[in-house]
Amino acid sequence: MRFHDFLKAVGTGPKGNRHLSREEMKEAMSMMLDGTAIPEQTAAFLLGWRVQIEDKDELLGAIDAMDTFVKQTPIKKSLEIGYPLDGKIKSLPIMLLAAGLIPKVPIVVHGDRAQPSKLGFNPKDFFENTKFSSNLHYFDRANFFPELSKLTDLRRALGLRTAFNTIEKLHNVGSSDFALIGMHHLPYFDLYKELYGQRYKRLVIVRGSEGTPEILKKTNMLVVEGGHSHSLPIDPAYYGLKPFEAKKEMSLEEMIKQLENPNEQILGYARLNAALLLYTANQSPSIEEAYATLKSNYDKLCKKYLG
Repeated sequence: MRFHDFLKAVGTGPKGNRHLSREEMKEAMSMMLDGTAIPEQTAAFLLGWRVQIEDKDELLGAIDAMDTFVKQTPIKKSLEIGYPLDGKIKSLPIMLLAAGLIPKVPIVVHGDRAQPSKLGFNPKDFFENTKFSSNLHYFDRANFFPELSKLTDLRRALGLRTAFNTIEKLHNVGSSDFALIGMHHLPYFDLYKELYGQRYKRLVIVRGSEGTPEILKKTNMLVVEGGHSHSLPIDPAYYGLKPFEAKKEMSLEEMIKQLENPNEQILGYARLNAALLLYTANQSPSIEEAYATLKSNYDKLCKKYLG
C-alpha cells in the first residue's frame, strides 16, 4: 500500500527518516483525510511527522490537499481571523467583541470541537453560547471541512499537538482578501509568511495572546503584501492602555460574562484590536489613524455597557 511508503519516511528513525516532497505530502494528507489511510496509520504518521523539524514544502503540500476538501462560501472583501483551534484559556476572544466596532467590515472565523493539547475554547464555543455583531460570519468546520473535523477524536486520543495545529488556523473558507494569524514562536513569522503570504492581498502575522492575533500587550507584527513584508511594533501603552492581566485560567462562562458585560479596560482593548482589523482590511493607512476614527463607535459602545 502506498501509505506505507509515507510511514517509512517519518517512522524509520534518525538515519532513515526523510522529508516528503510537496506532492508526496499532498497525496499522504489526502489519504488521511479521505479515509484511505486507516486511523492507526494516520495516528502513526502524525506522531512521526510531529517529531521531525517542520518543513515548509511538507506543510504546503498538506495545505494543497486540504484546499481540495474545503467547501468555500465567498464573503466579498472579507477579513479572516485565524484562531488556533486548541483555543484560549486565559482571556476572552477580544477580536470577536472588537468586530462590533467595525460593522462595515465582513469578518470570517471558523471553529470546531477543541483540539489538543490545550483543549481550550475556540470560536465554536462562543458562537454557540452568545451573540455577536452581524458582520461576523462564523463557519463550523464540521460543515465545510468534515474530513478534518472527523479526526478530532483521534487527535484527542493522542493528546498532543500535531502539524494540524500549525496549518488549521486559516482555511480561507470565505475566500477572503485579508487575513490575521497569530503565533508564539519567532520562526513562525517567516513560516506563516511562506505558507500564506501569497493567498491574501494583505496578511498580518501577530505574536499575540495565546497564539491568537489578539493584542493584549506590547508585541510585534509582520505585514505581508504584494510580495513584500515589513515589521510593525505595537504597544498598548501608546494608546493609554494598562497591561492586560491574563495569567489565570478562566471558564467559558467567565469569558462569556466578560464579552457580554465588558469593563472599561476590555472596551479599550477592543478598540485597539478593531483598529488592527481595520488596518489589516486596508480600510486605514495605519493602526493609529484607525484607532482615531473609531472614537465615535467606541463612545457608543462605552455608553451601552458602562452607562
